[in-house]
Amino acid sequence: MGRAGVQTTPALRCPDCAADLGVVREDGDGVLLLACPGCRARFRATRAAHEPRDGRPAPTAPQADSDGDGNDTAGQATVGPVALRWRAMVLRILEHAYWTVTATGALAMLALGGFVPVLGGWLRNEVSGWADVVRTLGGSWFSVATSDPDSDLGPVLGRVDAPLLFASIDAVSRRLGVRPPGQVRLTYLPCCGVVAWKRSRALIVGLPLLRVLTQAELRAVLGHELAHLARGDATRAARSARFVEGLRLALEQRGDARGPLAAWARFCLREASWLIEPVARGQEDRADRSAALIAGGGTAASALVKVALVQPLFREVLDCYDPDHPEYPNLYAFFRAFWFRLPPESLSAMRLQVLAQADHAHDPAHPPLPDRLAHLQSYPDMPCVNGDAQPATTLLGDLEIFEQMLHNRLFGGPAVEPTVFHRAGS
Repeated sequence: MGRAGVQTTPALRCPDCAADLGVVREDGDGVLLLACPGCRARFRATRAAHEPRDGRPAPTAPQADSDGDGNDTAGQATVGPVALRWRAMVLRILEHAYWTVTATGALAMLALGGFVPVLGGWLRNEVSGWADVVRTLGGSWFSVATSDPDSDLGPVLGRVDAPLLFASIDAVSRRLGVRPPGQVRLTYLPCCGVVAWKRSRALIVGLPLLRVLTQAELRAVLGHELAHLARGDATRAARSARFVEGLRLALEQRGDARGPLAAWARFCLREASWLIEPVARGQEDRADRSAALIAGGGTAASALVKVALVQPLFREVLDCYDPDHPEYPNLYAFFRAFWFRLPPESLSAMRLQVLAQADHAHDPAHPPLPDRLAHLQSYPDMPCVNGDAQPATTLLGDLEIFEQMLHNRLFGGPAVEPTVFHRAGS
């Protein structure tokens, strides 16, 4: 029992302080106003999220409510599945319209005198293709197609290299009803994702994350990423996301561009950003649900916090690391040793800092971290099996070989010393 008028319940926990949320009152339509006895934050949730179902809390997340009257101040209203499909369709239409109008407008401007600055740029070796022509006329032309990511994403893992990792991927794929990805790549940075190019699909697993996550937490991450693959988020939706990001980068590089093509590009970026934000966040919510159903709500929430924590931490280690220092091991062994030596107090302080800063960072592709944690924590935990608490690096065949291989790809292998021997007769 908390403060007067607030009855605590173990069904939902506060995403900020992990205290049990209590019910303040219930509206006529079954919406509960919840309050945290610890940090005094307020949330709204349906009764399904509050009441146990078969002894377990139902998987419905509370919505943030910052005032005392139960008014929704979470920011953006929930968008239904029909509206999400409509937005995705309009976004694809807008992408095709952008290319058509930009190409037609560029041709019209060339016929009306735009060939003069284009010719001048060609004489100065500033125009060498259609993209340069459109840029000279004030527009933006870029590519959203992806190529084979061999040089960017890291080496391809074979089943013989990590049989336990492939077994875990196969098990999660069966649970989701999706075909396992054609490739599994071990990448340099602490991130995971799915990449699609042409007809290929690849799962990206960051080597630094394997040291930080347990096997159960990695299973939650795999469930999240393979859910994107199962619903086509890595193909159709990913192309729309690349279009929006490419248009944003092109306009940032040409911030002083003027003319009708520049105005058209800014209009398309504004509308596309408005369209894609709820679509991308809906995809993340759906993937989070899959992760919680596969690994359990607490495990999925723990994996989410660790990924958010280790990414800035690895960047700091990378900035301080000197590959030419004679006493330093390779980058990944260096990070592994650094992670082992972190005091528990420092880890707790960094977790709190990540949660505090998540409210101020606006990421249109992901919901706020506290909201995602509240969503995941509303799911029941799964029983632990043998190996779940072990580090995810145990799923690799030979950790030291992979660490040295990725280090050599980043910084170059050691120089080959010239031999003192000579061929016969030389």
